Amino acid sequence: MTKDKVGFRMWMVFILIGLAGQFAWAIENMYLNSYIAYLNFSSIESERFDYSLLISITTAVSAIMATLTTIFMGALTDKVGHKKLFISLGYILWGISTACFGLLNVNSSDGKTLSITPFLAAVFVIVFDLIMTFFGSTSNDASFNSYVTEKTSDSNRGKVESVLSIMPLIAMIIIFVGLNSLTTKENGYRWDLFFYIVGGIVILVGIIAIFLIPSSKDRMDNLTISLLKNDEKVTSLISEGFKIKTIKENKKLYLILSIYFIFATACQVFFPYIMIYVEKTCNISNTSASFLTDFALVMAISLLGGSLLSLIFGFLADKYGKDKMIIPTILIFAIGSIMMYFIPQINNTRIIYATISTLIMILGYVAVPTILNSLVREYIPKGKEGSFLGVRMIFVVLLPMCIGPFIGNYLNTFKPSYKDEFGIETKLPSELAYIVGASILILVIIPLCFYFKMRKKENEKE
Repeated sequence: MTKDKVGFRMWMVFILIGLAGQFAWAIENMYLNSYIAYLNFSSIESERFDYSLLISITTAVSAIMATLTTIFMGALTDKVGHKKLFISLGYILWGISTACFGLLNVNSSDGKTLSITPFLAAVFVIVFDLIMTFFGSTSNDASFNSYVTEKTSDSNRGKVESVLSIMPLIAMIIIFVGLNSLTTKENGYRWDLFFYIVGGIVILVGIIAIFLIPSSKDRMDNLTISLLKNDEKVTSLISEGFKIKTIKENKKLYLILSIYFIFATACQVFFPYIMIYVEKTCNISNTSASFLTDFALVMAISLLGGSLLSLIFGFLADKYGKDKMIIPTILIFAIGSIMMYFIPQINNTRIIYATISTLIMILGYVAVPTILNSLVREYIPKGKEGSFLGVRMIFVVLLPMCIGPFIGNYLNTFKPSYKDEFGIETKLPSELAYIVGASILILVIIPLCFYFKMRKKENEKE
């Protein structure tokens, strides 16, 4: 039986490995999109390409790779155990593949990168992204996430999940404050050094994980599930979550996944373009002789504020029940999304308004997964955590990332062209994406009604 109290060493495992993984995911989910835009904006007119469409394609193919990898590798880890090995070695290879993006900086001032055109570099970004995603999904999505599920209980899962949920934003804050300046014109667009540093951090944590993650003999939390083999065949474990029988036996799990799918799709309409939206569409300057630009300040403050405030919902979920936190967090996200729509229309106080609206949106963006992930972990059948996390990836990553970004790309066509520093007309992210995203969110009413009805019946029986 899992202990209710999470020990210091286990907290270190969750925080250090969780944070390092989010450094790499921050590269994929946000900075790769900005990097593709940079390759386009910094090129001569004859070498320009449709960066918005390429971002959509990158997001979609990455989601497909992440989902397939998690489904197969999750089942494999359930079968053979040894999640410690999958996490440690996977992080090392993940870091190496992340650092490889530095070879594609065609405009680097050091002249040591590959000699290719901006469009070809952008295509290579997709290829390298697939490699990076394979190692990342193997070590993080399939192995680390199932490890966390095994090592937590219903009584502490909200706290652990709330801490893990802010890791992506903490990683982004550190990157914005410490590394974002490397991606600016004033510092020579040192994207290569940017990727090398982040990749090096992930490699280092992979090495530390070898010694930090308890082995079977440690018995620190009296749990050995993750080191035991599952007698079922890998193919059986892979197909388990897709059977009609399984869905009927785990209705609550699939209803929560349906809610998650709608939320994630709403996010993906605008989130792949959020950094470009704030900087370019909202005209928040990312150019400054000082240590921090206005853009970095807006993002850092909103990310930090949203992260810290979201912790409250994790603790409230453990104290009062996760079900009671679903609707409030979704409403906060919807309000924040609508507020984001108005940023370009604000004049004198734009930076302040952008910070507040982004903070509220980010608060909901983190708080909703905090609640939903803890419920998913609660309802996943025991001993098959890796296999069902692959099913989760279909609802949370694959489908949303193959739908949302293309809706966002279509909406961008309604935005007037932007004339860049070279006087060339370029398409920018549209504020309409935030209204459409909030509108999609209304659909959560359907699975929410079924879920609460089911929970009400259960409570009446008890």
